Amino acid sequence: MPFLSRRSWTTRVRRPLIATLAVAGTAMAATAVAGTAQAATPAKYRLTLSTSADSQYQAINNHGDIVGSAPQQGDSFSSPFVAKAGGTPLFLNPPAGQAAGGAFASAAGLNNADQVVGNSDTGVFTALEWPAGSSTPADLSQLPTLAASFFNTRATAITDSGLIVGFGQTPGSNGDLTKSFTIQGSTVKVLPLLSKGVDADAAAVNSAGTTIVGNADTTTQDAVAVEWVNGAIKKFPALTGTLTSAALAVNASGQAVGASVLTADGNAHAVLWANGKATDLRFPGGGDAEATGINVNGVIVGDGAGRAFIDQNGTATDLNTLIPAGSGVTLTTAASINDSGVIVGTAVNAQGLQVGYELTPVS
Repeated sequence: MPFLSRRSWTTRVRRPLIATLAVAGTAMAATAVAGTAQAATPAKYRLTLSTSADSQYQAINNHGDIVGSAPQQGDSFSSPFVAKAGGTPLFLNPPAGQAAGGAFASAAGLNNADQVVGNSDTGVFTALEWPAGSSTPADLSQLPTLAASFFNTRATAITDSGLIVGFGQTPGSNGDLTKSFTIQGSTVKVLPLLSKGVDADAAAVNSAGTTIVGNADTTTQDAVAVEWVNGAIKKFPALTGTLTSAALAVNASGQAVGASVLTADGNAHAVLWANGKATDLRFPGGGDAEATGINVNGVIVGDGAGRAFIDQNGTATDLNTLIPAGSGVTLTTAASINDSGVIVGTAVNAQGLQVGYELTPVS
């Protein structure tokens, strides 16, 4: 799990896995419609699987457009893509100057206009924005404030108004420190640290751009979940016995979700922060769990013990119980849910390969 230390968490933020198989065909093909759900569970779902081996889906917007990653035909590694609902994936490239050097690109955030943000990796991370419909990114690291004060930059989320959030390393007396930032047009603002703060990583922003969430640490405390509201930072309430925590998603109402590692069992627990308190979502199965998405209606998705979950009205349900028997896959992660309740994530098929999936409510 990504919450044992701030350094390990930053390396996980929605980076695609390096794939091992080549791919052919389009990104998605419908398979089946779910049968009757169990008592007190959410709606039935139509399951749509990617036809790309070693693919994953990472985010979905309110138009049903998806960001994910998969190997392009003939490649042995994954590339990010954006696909309009039912459409052909548009693969996203690293900056032209980096492509010849074997840079890898990763997509992290998607807005309703199909603008995508993420980063390239040449051994040093470079924050990027792909304009809607373009496979060629803008290099955000060249903006004056970032170019002067940051390196190893990543963009993690973008609002419909084009507000981008991210984080990067800054040289400091105690080594390479991490700070977060926002970008609006060409204007960069550096977000504050906690009192006695050392690092802060912004992971997500709500649709209004008023609340940004992530984690931050201090000279005396490991990383804990934080929010920036109108530019001011504060810690989220903690579950009893929290060792470290991180917020990973936030909705329009400022409800945030993520995970907390507890000293009692050493495991990460999926958490909801709302109404001034932290709630352990208690995903079944034991072991590590995290909540990764929350929509405008407060419906939460995440994963635990290698299974994808949905939490609605305080009840956590294994999404694998809501797809047809004999579907041939195990839903292992749920990465994102849009305001219509459509969920995307990654499954494992009978051959043990990753495959992106989409679940659409049908009742």
